[in-house]
Amino acid sequence: ENDTLLRSYIYSSNSFSGGGITGALQKVLWDGTVVWDYPYSTSTYCIHHDICPLPNGNVLVIAYDKKTSTQATQAGSSSAIEIWSEKIVELRPTGATTAEVVWEWKVWDHLCQNYNSSKDNYVSSIVANPQLLNINYNTAKDWMHMNGIDYNEELDQIVVSSHNLNE
Repeated sequence: ENDTLLRSYIYSSNSFSGGGITGALQKVLWDGTVVWDYPYSTSTYCIHHDICPLPNGNVLVIAYDKKTSTQATQAGSSSAIEIWSEKIVELRPTGATTAEVVWEWKVWDHLCQNYNSSKDNYVSSIVANPQLLNINYNTAKDWMHMNGIDYNEELDQIVVSSHNLNE
């Protein structure tokens, strides 16, 4: 809407690799001046695929949220593998190279399973818990592979797409 382009780009220090991995954000003026340059990438999380500017100037990002095989097993996974879960993060730029996480939603906080009754997220019926995601549904390293994110200001809702879950 103004003279600023918001973009994601491949951050050279990423621990993650693969298609769609970016790791950093920039706000760039039309004349090429970078006014904000912020990496959101560590050994446990990394921006990938889509981003969404918000009306308040903040930015929504999709990020992988790496979980170890031990964490996966603790969450009731029937596969003892590293899982790249997903999270949605709202970032507020606070300076030329800084940002504040003002909101975060993690898939990992909304899991269920009917594989191991000794785990906290055990449910006897997956179907009776549509608000939760079964950790044992098509479990793989790049488990959900979210591709897109958008914000509906009128309804104050966020929508994401998941390639691997076909949702």
